[in-house]
Amino acid sequence: MLPRLLVVLSILLQLVGSTYFTGSERSQNGIRLMTFNIWQSGKNVENGQQKIAKHILMVNPDIVALQETYANVTKNLTMMLGHPWVAVERNHEYPDTAILTRHVIVPNTNLSTSGGVGVKIMLRTGYMVHFWSLHLDYTSYGPYAANNKLVNRIDQIMAGENTEYGRGPQINEILSLPTMKKWMEKSDDVPIFIAGDFNGPSHLDWTEQTKNIHGDWVVRWPATKELEDRGFTDTYREIYPNVLTNPGITWSTVNKFNPEWNYTIPEPQDRIDFLFYKGPVVADQIMAYSGCEKPQRIPFHEHNDYPSDHFAVFADYTFI
Repeated sequence: MLPRLLVVLSILLQLVGSTYFTGSERSQNGIRLMTFNIWQSGKNVENGQQKIAKHILMVNPDIVALQETYANVTKNLTMMLGHPWVAVERNHEYPDTAILTRHVIVPNTNLSTSGGVGVKIMLRTGYMVHFWSLHLDYTSYGPYAANNKLVNRIDQIMAGENTEYGRGPQINEILSLPTMKKWMEKSDDVPIFIAGDFNGPSHLDWTEQTKNIHGDWVVRWPATKELEDRGFTDTYREIYPNVLTNPGITWSTVNKFNPEWNYTIPEPQDRIDFLFYKGPVVADQIMAYSGCEKPQRIPFHEHNDYPSDHFAVFADYTFI
């Protein structure tokens, strides 16, 4: 049973969450989506899981893509969030990715790959959506190579993206699933949303215009480029096309310097958490989110109210 204080907190947040952000009072043909890397399921801050639930309620989304979920964590979160929240996980032993929603998960529609989990969801307004939560490979992180002068050729950066289980192949694995192909064929009627932590930047951000802040590199990062080539839209960059005035950084809230060099080398800051869509919706607004209190950087993070090392991202869409 939940602690009495947490029950009261949940009720209060359900009441205030719907008015906390501009446009929260959604119409019958609106939907709010959120992607949230929960940093080892909240274990790095005090009362981490309670804080995860708190911030989900503050944002008040219809569907949440979670990353870094441990066993039993989604069960705990749905209990804290309360009725009618439900969840689907990539697997039960070490889920890593999961989807939370206060709508209806359509039975027997789950898809899972090395990079994430997808499912069909019926909104209580009658609309249907296909939704993915992704957490792509964290190894061979491209910005380290580019910014720290570890490479001198673009093919060296791409080698890290296209290893056997790298970020490029993981996106192609998802797009090659027979059921996913059917979803894409029907996307004029039922929209597809792909959300998550890509562990890599966008090709729309590493351009000629911005190469002076990216180690003098222009990189066509394959995960985001492949989605664009398949007709998916990067919600943030659609609404905020100017990378210099609106970088949209999501990594990191607390990692500002690399601990391996006693915090003397800056950690590359990038937009690596995304909301992509394909289908009959219009993107209305999007923002990166880290709560109301500024998170303290590592190693002073234990008492942070916001429990993640990533900014969450949420967006509002209207069905058309």
